[in-house]
Amino acid sequence: MWNRINFLLEIGSEEIPAGYISQACDSFRTLFEKKLEDASLKYSVIHTYATPRRIVIAIEELADSQLSETVEMRGPSVEKAFDDSGKPSKALEGFLRGNGAVVDDVEKRDTGKGIYVFIQKRTESRPATEILPGIIEDIITSVPFPKRMKWSNKSVTYPRPLRYLLTLFNDSILDYSIDGIASSNKTRGHYIQHNRMLDVATISEYSELLRSNGVLLDNQKRRDAIKAELSKAASDLDAVLVENDELFETVTYLVEDVNVVTCSFSEDFLAIPDIVLVAEMKEHQKYFALRKKDGSLMNKFCVISNNPATDFIREGNERVIAARFSDAEFFFKEDRKKKLSERVNSLKNVLFHKDLGSIFDKVERVRAVSHELVSRMQIAPDMATKIDRAVTLCKADLNTAMVFEFTSLQGEIGAIYARMDGEDPEVAQAIDNHYRPRFQGDEKPTDVISSVLSLSEKIDNLFGAWSVGNIPKGSQDPYALRRQAYAVVDLLIFNSINIDLNDLFESVAGGYKNGAELIKPILEFISVRAKTRFQEDGILYDEIDAVLTTGSRDYYELYNRALSIHSFRSKETFSQMLSSFKRMNNILISFIKKNPDYTFRFNRADCTGKYEADLAIYFLDKRDDVKKLSEEHNYTEIFEYLIGASAVIEDFFDNVMVIDEDEKKRDLRLGLLHEILGLFSRFIDFSKISD
Repeated sequence: MWNRINFLLEIGSEEIPAGYISQACDSFRTLFEKKLEDASLKYSVIHTYATPRRIVIAIEELADSQLSETVEMRGPSVEKAFDDSGKPSKALEGFLRGNGAVVDDVEKRDTGKGIYVFIQKRTESRPATEILPGIIEDIITSVPFPKRMKWSNKSVTYPRPLRYLLTLFNDSILDYSIDGIASSNKTRGHYIQHNRMLDVATISEYSELLRSNGVLLDNQKRRDAIKAELSKAASDLDAVLVENDELFETVTYLVEDVNVVTCSFSEDFLAIPDIVLVAEMKEHQKYFALRKKDGSLMNKFCVISNNPATDFIREGNERVIAARFSDAEFFFKEDRKKKLSERVNSLKNVLFHKDLGSIFDKVERVRAVSHELVSRMQIAPDMATKIDRAVTLCKADLNTAMVFEFTSLQGEIGAIYARMDGEDPEVAQAIDNHYRPRFQGDEKPTDVISSVLSLSEKIDNLFGAWSVGNIPKGSQDPYALRRQAYAVVDLLIFNSINIDLNDLFESVAGGYKNGAELIKPILEFISVRAKTRFQEDGILYDEIDAVLTTGSRDYYELYNRALSIHSFRSKETFSQMLSSFKRMNNILISFIKKNPDYTFRFNRADCTGKYEADLAIYFLDKRDDVKKLSEEHNYTEIFEYLIGASAVIEDFFDNVMVIDEDEKKRDLRLGLLHEILGLFSRFIDFSKISD
């Protein structure tokens, strides 16, 4: 690959925060793609690499010069381009002057929206060496970073002080400077092991030159090497590595070379809940924890070091973690001076939101939602009592020292403390699970207590946010409400819960400001997430629309309906059935458009004609059977039943004129079709399904 690269930019700096780097690489790539395209500079591929002290852009087959192109430019309309005597107006003169053209170059053309003047403008081809310096400076100064800084007497900003700019084009130095920092062909080796400037003679040797001087440039290879070395270290100890993708990402951008140092800590600290020790290692020190094969935490851990392992490095990390664990031990002992239940009242003093009250107030709103769910799900009294206890305790750990120190442990540490307090194990589990799923793909609660509590909390979050105007706009969703709405649908489907959210929301809306007015927009918001959830199981968009537009907000039932449509759609007879029902629907719609005040009239006893009677016998006389199948969510039999109607419907249309001149016959037939479609309108909207 490096033999095909003819442009190389390395931006050398002091160590950039690891969390900045991955997004910066994406931004550099995107901006270079746009700038080169705007400048008509062709290229093959743009690569980005990064270490803590450098961001590198390497471009394959970058053109030596711009493309020379003929571009069509549209000017003002003819009315504005010429005055009454036919002479060029100031508007036309300005357009021509700006594009280096004269009146004789003008062509008049009808665009369909008026007649405008056009010219053909040929762009000049400039060498890339003239264009690239401006592009580079513009990108370096505009790439979005969470924070930028100034240093010394420089006016340029960057996350950390810039030290050098290596820029080679076709193996020659691209001559430019940014705020006194001149471009060169020099790079820096590993800042401790090989801390010197190195001359890069050719681009093709650049990567290997860095590698021989302690820098593994390719961040993906560095990440893979970190994983491999950690796996080996764990294997040597007959241990299992506690993996974490976020931590892998972080440490990849903390080092330029990969060295694993295995350290240990006092076994006395294992008396602290292991999730605390793992969180301490991960969040504060970026260490990797190790577990024994039986799942218990080992008193050893791995450190990714920028330098080869030494006793000095090992002892230093062990001293640091001992101090951290001592703090955690203190927090743990302080927390255990009170039971979790004794912390509930203190939640009244913790503000949740200025317009929504305290955390205690939130718990009471969650309780109200849970009571409605318990009633609708017909949950047994003993289980309902456990759910209420879980609601009471679910936020109590927010007032612990451990959660104050490690916010990521909320729920988990509460569950541990609840077990230590002797609470029911199912209640303790629900305290942890009520936050789940925390992200797409996360483990979902399966037990009744956890499911009800999780749904209640997420529904309260949605109503609470809407009631104070915290509604997601565009890509902005600071309270992760899209994720929570998705989770509501996901939980209902995953746990086979049949509840119409519209009815549920009407019951709980009174607990929120303007709650009744919030029901419709929140349900619309949830329905958008439902479409996404349904599509993930292969259901097509029109199949989803066919059930979502029926008015029901029982998402588990809607999911099964849509799944049934998707399953039966592959059958040829389904297409015939769909065509018949669409024909019925189209006839009614067409007639109502012409007769908007028309009222459908139908009397079953009037169906004395053969074809009307056959249709009524097939559908209306079996109304109770269809209703029973729908209530039992037996969609397979419903579709088999509908598909079997094709012959009867076809006979009807082949032998009967619906819009008959005889109004009595017309009204009977229109009423018959209206009754049949109404029988299934709560189940499926046939008009939404594409042929």
